Amino acid sequence: MIFAHLKTSFRETFPARASEWALSGMLMGWSVILTINEDLFATGASYAKMAELADQETWATLCLYAAALRLLMLLVNGAWRRSPHLRALGAFIACGFWFQITIGFIQAGTVSTGLAVYPFLLLLDSYNAVRAAGEAGLSDKVHKRAGHGIHK
Repeated sequence: MIFAHLKTSFRETFPARASEWALSGMLMGWSVILTINEDLFATGASYAKMAELADQETWATLCLYAAALRLLMLLVNGAWRRSPHLRALGAFIACGFWFQITIGFIQAGTVSTGLAVYPFLLLLDSYNAVRAAGEAGLSDKVHKRAGHGIHK
């Protein structure tokens, strides 16, 4: 039954959530690249400021967990009422990564191609967070109207 829901939900929601899936995949990709290229922070001047916050392995681990949890949240989207809340949280957390990467690249002063990409990923996930939060609010309103609110 749950697999039938996941299949139907995925098919119905993917077009509207495509950027959320893509941005989750990009964050997962970040983890993979940081894991494969073990000395990226040591040799890449663009990553110097990020290395001051945490070492490369920590960044890789945090990106992996955040991306995996967000992908799981997207997969179960709609299986229960609170899923837009989880999507908003996932997008908000991803914004933290895109923000730190963007600021790190700006502070590094290397003017890399990352500055043409990461600020826009931050903006896109900010939009996703706001949109999911709006859907969460609508879900709460409908649920409360149906008599399932905390304050009956």
